[in-house]
Order: sequence, then structure tokens, then C-alpha cells
Amino acid sequence: MKLLQYDIAILDWLNSHLIPGSTPVLQFVSNFATFFSIAMALIVLAMAIIKKSKPLYHKTILIALVLIFSAIMIQILKEAFDRERPFLTYPFIEKLSTGGGSSFPSGHTMEAFAMAMAMSILFRYKWLIVTVYAWAFLIAYSRLALGVHYPADVLSGIMIGTLIGWFVPWIYRTFLKPDDYSITKRR
Repeated sequence: MKLLQYDIAILDWLNSHLIPGSTPVLQFVSNFATFFSIAMALIVLAMAIIKKSKPLYHKTILIALVLIFSAIMIQILKEAFDRERPFLTYPFIEKLSTGGGSSFPSGHTMEAFAMAMAMSILFRYKWLIVTVYAWAFLIAYSRLALGVHYPADVLSGIMIGTLIGWFVPWIYRTFLKPDDYSITKRR
């Protein structure tokens, strides 16, 4: 019971202490999360086509698999844990964005962290790693600040998404043994 009290207290504080004028930015980030995930995959695909690079084609496939696996896991978990949205349970939480169905886990956050982890494994550029994780944390924050998820939903999304982003490339590398191992090898 104590954990739920912290969960709602943190959410209430974040939801009621928004930076003035930040709501449209947070809504944009939240609403276009999947669009940006797909755009990352398409950019890698375009680079693969332009450079005629087999490793980049493999990376595109891995990114697509991460997105697909994330989407499947989000649906399974939301069906299994039918948690009511916080704005429905607590009238003092203001719903500032879209959010319907089950609250647990945060699907936006889960997808963003799966992508961030996968991109950081597949591409070892510090600027890219910092960028994708900043984007993922902004999505996580937006889901809280906009009142559509509890902190526990978001933390679970971070953990599960990170595992998915690590697991899919690991499975690929370990069991499929691609010809060009360099696609996931550290540089």
C-alpha cells in the first residue's frame, strides 16, 4: 500500500508542476513516439540501400524485430495486467494526452527504451547513444507529466523495454550466428 501512495504522490507532483508552455511539446513527443521509432529503422534502411551494406541491412532487420517484439509484449502485458489509468482513479490527476486501455506497462516508454538499447548496441556512437536515451527519457517523463501513467508503469516500461532491446540482438547473434558478426560486435 505504501508503494501505491508514493506512486500517486510522484505522479501528482509531476502532473501539477509542469513547466509553463511545455504541454504541447510533451504531447508532441508522446504522440509521435512510434513514428520516431519507425523513422530510425527507415533511416538505417536508407543508409543500407545507399551504402549497399549487408551489416546495415541486418541492423535494419534487428531494429524491425525489436519494434515488433515490443508491440507484441506491450499487448500481452496490457491484457494480463489490466490496471486502470491514473486519471480515472484519481480525479485530481489531469489527463493532458491520449491514453486509453490498460495503464501497465507504459507502452510508449517500453518501445522507446527497447529502441534506445538496440540502437546503442548496434551503433556504438556516443552522440547517437546520448540522443536516443535522451529521447527515451523524455517520452517516459511525458507519460507521467501528462497524467496517463503511474511511475511504476513507466519504470516497468523502462526495464522491460531495455531487456527487449538487449535480448533481440543477443538472440540474433547467439543463435542465428550471422555471417557478418560485426553487426553487433563492440568497436
